[in-house]
Amino acid sequence: MRIEQLQYVVEVALTGSISIAAERMHVSQPNISHAISTLEKEVGITLFHRTRAGTTPTEAGKSIIAKAQSILLQLDDLKETAKVHSTLLDEQLSIGAISGICTSVLPRTLSSYASKYPYVEMEVVEDHSGGIEERLLEGKLDLGLMGITGEYSHKQLTAERFLSCEIMACVGAKSPLATRKSLSLKEILEYPILGASGHMQELLKPHGTPRQLFHSKGTEAAKCVAAEGMAICFYMDMSLKMDPYVATGQIIPIPIKEKPVVHLYWVHQKKKLTAASEAFMKELFLQLDQFNRMQRFY
Repeated sequence: MRIEQLQYVVEVALTGSISIAAERMHVSQPNISHAISTLEKEVGITLFHRTRAGTTPTEAGKSIIAKAQSILLQLDDLKETAKVHSTLLDEQLSIGAISGICTSVLPRTLSSYASKYPYVEMEVVEDHSGGIEERLLEGKLDLGLMGITGEYSHKQLTAERFLSCEIMACVGAKSPLATRKSLSLKEILEYPILGASGHMQELLKPHGTPRQLFHSKGTEAAKCVAAEGMAICFYMDMSLKMDPYVATGQIIPIPIKEKPVVHLYWVHQKKKLTAASEAFMKELFLQLDQFNRMQRFY
């Protein structure tokens, strides 16, 4: 049994004619007829009814043809995978991501991606959305995974939203707020805050002036201070699902009554993505799907 035999069988079934199939596949009609007859002898089944009106599959032939079509689709997939791997042998990939993504779905994505494409040289930069945008514009990054509070638009960049996350207020187990079921923005201002993003500061301003206890770009440093019950910090709900501080009860996430939301976008320059970038985004969406399924049992 040869691949071309399966291709001939599927094409004849689709066109209903050996002559049309021969024309479309640029082979002679006798070659296709001989290939099908040989295959019928191999499998011991008549695959087609041959009449003047055309060529139609037999009942037994329908299942064989369906299997042949499935094999050809798998072969195409195998070829595409091999093609992607061959183009990724010497590529580089630079990614910028906000901390909430770095501490949630990104590590698993990077691990799986690296195992599938071991020859791609990767660089990952953790930064705030504005910094990632600047690096993209300067050509220092191939992809940016950013958090935006509204709709994102930029003349020189292409962006696509892939997830929305709720911002949570986080306090230490020793905090007097640890037992609260929710907090309003006004109530939050009664306490010191730390590591607040520009967006959170803007949300808080209408209710008063935030008291920033601690400024740090490092999420772990902020969590250490928050765990002592000294101030309130803010994180996306997605990044807290598997957070060790939350899992051990050192930090307590509390919903904010106004339910502030961050939209996550993947962003790149307005040009065709490299094979490495396309493969990474496919892996990210795959890991996001698995991540979301896991969280249903959280």
